[in-house]
This record gives sequence, structure tokens and C-alpha cells, in this order.
Amino acid sequence: MSRSITALVAALAVGAAHAQHVGDIALEIVDNTIATNAFGASGAVPERVFGATFGDTGVARFTSNPGFEALPGTFATGTRVGFTPRSGLLRFTGSAVEPVASERLEIKFLTLASVVGPDPVPGFSLAVQSNGGWHRHLNFRLFAEGGKLPSNGLYVVEFELYSNDGVTLPSAPFWIVFNDGKTPAELNAALAWVESNLVGDAPACPADLDGDGDVGAADLGILLSGWGTPAGDIDGDGLADSADLGQLLSAWGACQ
Repeated sequence: MSRSITALVAALAVGAAHAQHVGDIALEIVDNTIATNAFGASGAVPERVFGATFGDTGVARFTSNPGFEALPGTFATGTRVGFTPRSGLLRFTGSAVEPVASERLEIKFLTLASVVGPDPVPGFSLAVQSNGGWHRHLNFRLFAEGGKLPSNGLYVVEFELYSNDGVTLPSAPFWIVFNDGKTPAELNAALAWVESNLVGDAPACPADLDGDGDVGAADLGILLSGWGTPAGDIDGDGLADSADLGQLLSAWGACQ
């Protein structure tokens, strides 16, 4: 059953052991789908755009925020939850976003790492805790590859979360805006721009890869041409594979 926002807020207030703080991305299951919420001073509310600031832990161009917090019992024990970067690393110009040049975003947890450049790449998954919760802080590091970092900037990545339990559907896309040396006001302007220009309703028909309102041969072609890569991924695990093919074939026809 879905956990209500009211129950989520009440549970977040219980005990310091879960280490929630303002800025964390609170996760719940709504209609069998992972939902993202902003955890702030007034509680948790649905949100799909989040801010991050490099250097907030004292290390330049590094942050471990925002964290992800799913309360005990949210996910099935023995399963894993992971993330997929749905876009490459984008630089916000003040009125648009554009692919980066030499900038790269390393996302790391212990020995697992994913480096996001101009193009989407697979992410990785982490085990659900023994109580069914999922409290994780990934390490985000900005660096340059084959060039120099600009003196400052604002960077945007589109993400998706998924569970490998075979039942829970991936989250709607969400965005993190990373602030590298810009002012809080400039970060807020970038967050507002992303909210206005990039956030749309989650697709009602994920297998409709070309967006024409039905699932057919064109969508099958997209999936097959992207086999083994994030292109054509339907179930949110970061790769187009046989599981996605099964979902596409089961959805064949007009989107409902």
C-alpha cells in the first residue's frame, strides 16, 4: 500500500537514528512507484528538482548532499535500489542548458563509481537495509577531463531511481542542480528554470519511446538499437535489455 505524505512526515520526525536533515530527498512508494519528496523544515512534500552545493562539507568541488532517505519498510529486504542518469552533465547558462565540454561529475559510493560527461551513462545500485529502509549519501565530485574547469558554474543532471524487486516501478525523472561557486540567488534561479522548462509529467506509457501515443515497431527499433545502453531503457535499471523488451511487448498497442 502507498505510504501517505502525512505518515512519512510523522515517521521522519521519529528519532535521530535515521539522520534526516533539511535537503535530503525523501523516498516513498506511491501507486507502486518510487516517489521523490523534499524534506524541509515544514516536513516532506512532493518534489522533482533538488539543489546541491559543492564545498558544503569543506572540500572544494565535492558534496555528499543531497542524501536519499527511505524509511524502514519502504522497500523489500534483500533487494537493491539504484539510480540512472537520464541525461549527460549539462551546464546552465542563465537561460538554457548545454552539454559540458571538459567537466565531469563522478558519482561514487565506496568502490562503485559512475562518471557522467556529455552523455548518459549507467548508474549503480545499493542494497536495501535490513529494515527495508534506504538511507544513502552518494559522493558527487566535479572534475575536468582533458581541460580545465571553469572558475564557477551551475550543472544539471536528470536522474531516475529504480528497484530490482520486479514489482516497484521506477521514479518519475528528477533533477539535481549542482552549484559550483555561484551565489544562492543564482542557484535558486537555476532551480526555478529547471522546474519551469525541464519538469513535465511522467510518461503515462514508458514503453512509448518515441512519444507518438502507442507502442509499436518504431519503439521496438529504438530499444534494439540501444540494446545494452541507457538508450531504450524502460524499467529504469540503466540498460536496455530483455526485461525492457518484455515490458515493451506487453504494452504493445495504443497507450492507455
